Amino acid sequence: IHMVNETSQLTIPEDIKKQFDELKNKLNKIKTALLKEFDKLILGIALIPSNLPDTSGQEKQKEQNKKRITLLILIDEQQNKNQNPFAIKDKLIVEAEKIIKDIDENIFPYAVLKFELVESCFDGKYDLLQMISLSAIIYDPTDMLAAIKIAEVHKSMSIKKFDKYIVSYVAAGSLFRGEKSNDIDVYIVVDDTDVKKMSRFELKDKLRAIIISMGMQAKEITGVQKDFHIQVYILTDFWESVKDASPVIFTFLRDGVPLFDRGVFMPWKLLLKMGRIRPSPEAIDMHMEVGEKSIELARNRLLSVVSQDIYYGILNPAQ
Repeated sequence: IHMVNETSQLTIPEDIKKQFDELKNKLNKIKTALLKEFDKLILGIALIPSNLPDTSGQEKQKEQNKKRITLLILIDEQQNKNQNPFAIKDKLIVEAEKIIKDIDENIFPYAVLKFELVESCFDGKYDLLQMISLSAIIYDPTDMLAAIKIAEVHKSMSIKKFDKYIVSYVAAGSLFRGEKSNDIDVYIVVDDTDVKKMSRFELKDKLRAIIISMGMQAKEITGVQKDFHIQVYILTDFWESVKDASPVIFTFLRDGVPLFDRGVFMPWKLLLKMGRIRPSPEAIDMHMEVGEKSIELARNRLLSVVSQDIYYGILNPAQ
């Protein structure tokens, strides 16, 4: 729908254009009705491919109608913490089916709780992420679906290019919290343990340049205009940062959600959750010292700016 509306260079047959317009009108009616009933609960709505895996127990028909259109409804269960999230989901599915049936019986609602999406990533099940990457987004107030879409496309490009060297592809926690954000942050861990033709630092720089360029391509492919920040770690540096109790790595482990993992990220995340990774006193002292030096540097810079302004404030009138 987005491509049909935005790409004026394409010559579209009138009958196809009419079908798209009819579908767009139906989807707008469905969106309006759903938001009227479940405004705060709905985190996103998108058209996704109909060949969904039967993992949620929602598919009532084994033989899928070729004309069927699957409508993903992403639910933010945290908006109603006092109620069982699955009860919320069941209620929304029932009401959505009633709303949609009156508009087009070939459109099938597929509801997913936000925590179900996150848990599927923790369990190494990425089917739904792939569906979202191929989706046509209809409603996305926090840009969560857009963020998943561009990250998933970029992840696929990176894995295809570097194959076994990508050991973890992790999205920042804010992406899955449903918070409105101006940018998208992802972290990639690359295995450098069997690279012998170049230094680790050279490897990191080369891979980072290629991976970031693919990030720009992913933006063009998906049409997502948000800033896309990619942080590349080589595996030995990642392990060293964990060993040295780097606060950045701790935040990364605590809040990150793996969009792909070969068994590197999740074990460390679980160890952190279990309280088995302890910051060393030396690491704490080092970071405290860095903080104090940064504050002192800021004071000196401010003093320099003020002194310069006073100097010219006196010099110019005197002249």
